[in-house]
Amino acid sequence: MMRRFFQIAALLSLALSVLAAQAAAQTGARTGSLQQLSDAAKAGDADAVFELAERFRRGQGVLQNYARAADLYVAGVQFGDARAMNTLGGLYISGLGVPQDATKGFELLQAAVRSGEAKFLHDLASVLQQGIGTEPDPARAAALYQRASDLGWTEATVSLGVLYQDGIGVEADIARAVVLYTGPAEAGHPRAQNNLGLIHVRGEGVPQDYEAAVEWFARAAGQGLPVAMRNLGVMYENGFGVEVNEEEAKRLYRLAGQGSADGAGAALAPVFDPRLAPPDPAQAEDYLAAARAGDPVAQFLLGYLLVSGAQSAADYRQAAQFFQAAAEKGLPAAMANLGLLAFSGRGVLQDYVEGYSWLTLAAAAGLPGAIDLRDALAGDMTAGQINAANVAAQAVWAKHAK
Repeated sequence: MMRRFFQIAALLSLALSVLAAQAAAQTGARTGSLQQLSDAAKAGDADAVFELAERFRRGQGVLQNYARAADLYVAGVQFGDARAMNTLGGLYISGLGVPQDATKGFELLQAAVRSGEAKFLHDLASVLQQGIGTEPDPARAAALYQRASDLGWTEATVSLGVLYQDGIGVEADIARAVVLYTGPAEAGHPRAQNNLGLIHVRGEGVPQDYEAAVEWFARAAGQGLPVAMRNLGVMYENGFGVEVNEEEAKRLYRLAGQGSADGAGAALAPVFDPRLAPPDPAQAEDYLAAARAGDPVAQFLLGYLLVSGAQSAADYRQAAQFFQAAAEKGLPAAMANLGLLAFSGRGVLQDYVEGYSWLTLAAAAGLPGAIDLRDALAGDMTAGQINAANVAAQAVWAKHAK
């Protein structure tokens, strides 16, 4: 059966993209201890206020707290800091740490754009295109994307290409879309790669070329883009540019359903703290004796071995018990693995709030990669769930601080 192809139009989750890209957009981030930043912020240092807000938002060296971050961004707005305006706007649009208010979020993004920063131009264009907190205005969105693209903001270049491809806010011009996509695609941008694949499948503005389409879809799929996995699955299912391979098509469809190649499915693999010596299965009995005696490292190592070689639900349940014991003693890697089990519902009841809160605790405790792992799994959560997870993590943190 012929399956339809899937296109990424605009950013589907603007607020999360505004927030996720903020750290990457920063330059000259402040260093120093949390106390030093706090002291500088109290002294009226606008850069310190923003950096402190970023640390609370991300949970870098401190427990993630969107509400505290929002308070600091408000202070930054009072300093006239466009970065704070833009990020606080994203929080209001998403409802993270503050009551959801898309109109207020739009107003803040519009204030931030006066700085002329490429990222802020792109973010405002996105809300205008989608009509978030304001009436849709695709023509103005196109103009803003163009300005941001001229300043070198790749996301804006790709988003502008989508408008030309679909004739939204501008006159449809496939050839112009191809030009806009090509540079970012060759540089590895997955959304541009997927959309170039679609253009080659349809033969719009370029000769129809299934093999080229397969190549672009495969490159985007290899970076974990679900829509590209589905499109590549269509190619394998129907024999477009490749030999028919229904098993590969099914595999790609399943992978796409997990969210990304490195998302929910792969993220469920157990996390190991590189600061510990690798576990030795031959020492499992020794680990068990030490775990029963209350050694958190032994509890973690035993849980890790159980999860790594799990053959039944009982293995996951037992692993969860060991991870729980080690997590409550403050072992970051145990916190992370307990969080992953909660996200997947293996060994414990599936609970995204519980999973996110444990990963937040692991990040605050300094586990390498915990922040990125937590944020990758947050895509299926609501703002309310994330806010609840922040509160839950704060409760655990306060309990153990005592």
